[in-house]
Amino acid sequence: MPLATERVGRFGEYLTAAILSQVCDTVAVVPHNASADIIFEHNLKLYKCQVKTQSKIEEHRNNWRFDMRKGQRVSHRKYKDNEIDLFAFVSITHRNVVFSKPLDQAQLTINDEHMKNNDAIKNIKDILKNLS
Repeated sequence: MPLATERVGRFGEYLTAAILSQVCDTVAVVPHNASADIIFEHNLKLYKCQVKTQSKIEEHRNNWRFDMRKGQRVSHRKYKDNEIDLFAFVSITHRNVVFSKPLDQAQLTINDEHMKNNDAIKNIKDILKNLS
């Protein structure tokens, strides 16, 4: 992975970890060869979070498009059931995160207005209520 791409990914992971640390006691960024990017604890239970980061909005559209599959270097790109508990979609431009439970689709499109104005703390708190 090129250095610039690694920096984009790391930025998203650390921003996500910082947000999670505001509502969880234990948050750990995991080495890059693991299936999850972040492990965090909430109500004495561990959860696995996969972070997807974009540095640019789609050209000619007002949307952010995120690939919800594993990287291109693996043969099976779809995450298995229960492999990931939570996705974090990060916009570097807005320095914001939208959290989501895993969805049964390969891509997710998020409107720019939603990405910009999402309250990441409220978003994660709402999801954690449903995960517990």
